[in-house]
Amino acid sequence: MTDTHFTSTDYLEIRRRGVLLNSKIFKKLSTEDIKNCGRHLGLWHQKTLVIDSDEEMDLFADYATFGYRPHGFNMAEKFLRLFHKQADEFELELLRRMRFAHYAMYQVEKTNGLDTLIVVDVFNKVKYKIIDHQMAKTAHQGLILAGHLLDFDDFSIQTGGTVLVTREIIESDEVVRVIDRIHDDQLGDFLSNPANGAKLAKGIISAALKQGQTSNVKHERL
Repeated sequence: MTDTHFTSTDYLEIRRRGVLLNSKIFKKLSTEDIKNCGRHLGLWHQKTLVIDSDEEMDLFADYATFGYRPHGFNMAEKFLRLFHKQADEFELELLRRMRFAHYAMYQVEKTNGLDTLIVVDVFNKVKYKIIDHQMAKTAHQGLILAGHLLDFDDFSIQTGGTVLVTREIIESDEVVRVIDRIHDDQLGDFLSNPANGAKLAKGIISAALKQGQTSNVKHERL
């Protein structure tokens, strides 16, 4: 299945297989990885990871898989490098895309109310066609969201750790610290650097967790 061309008709299978693959990746995280991610997101208390809801767990797992980059690459790429023999051909194709998952803050331009949204990246103004059966039904024009995206040939999907970006989150110390470091002439290219995406993911997710804003957007998990 080299260079497989995925289409929108593969969406449900991508979701189903992605959930299984994410579980495999998460099980490979070390105790130190769990501790570091917990500290990054403010969830590590008294030597214990404290998670109070499924929504918080979704955000934690998403950050640990795609935002946490201790050696310059995410945990999906680590799995691809070290444990590729444990993946079938379909999973290998997903992993090759998951290694390039990128963090984005985007505004909903329109939704068909069924399965597809057109969104615009707030930073570089690139448009994405996102397939998500739940989010397409609940999102509306003007809504600003943030999360990791996986890009396929003619569509993208969100990975499951999507946050509704509110004024409180934008004005939080965690996010302001990141945004204040962006020079005006770097705005469009800021998130093209995966390290910057990781910083913004850490800021937005930790702010959402701190403020209890983890269950205000409906989306499908990868």
